[in-house]
Amino acid sequence: MLLKEFYQVNEKITITDNTWKIRLNLNPQHPIYEGHFPQQPVLPGVGTLQIIREVASSLLSIPVQYTQISSCKFLSAIDPGKTPELELTLTLKEEGNNQWQVKADGETNGEPFIKLKATLKGRIKN
Repeated sequence: MLLKEFYQVNEKITITDNTWKIRLNLNPQHPIYEGHFPQQPVLPGVGTLQIIREVASSLLSIPVQYTQISSCKFLSAIDPGKTPELELTLTLKEEGNNQWQVKADGETNGEPFIKLKATLKGRIKN
């Protein structure tokens, strides 16, 4: 994890052999919100992308990195104090050459907050 104690995965539900539903909680006390923004905290978009990458790494059991983001739509702002519970649906399709297509949809309180299509590449552990 790049950002220690930023979030906690509460539940992982396998929907198909390549699709999962992940329920997680944000830590509203995390220092990231002191800079984004102190009086009105908002989950940074890059933080959301980091969570998706880390969850995908966990599901694949190897470290991955983004090589391409085809589309990314942030549909609503997340205040971690008001809506700390997030739900992600991730689909990972293997493309060969240690690459995967990821499709991620995020919701909080039944409202969508992100839609992502990207390519991830596995990294060799040192």
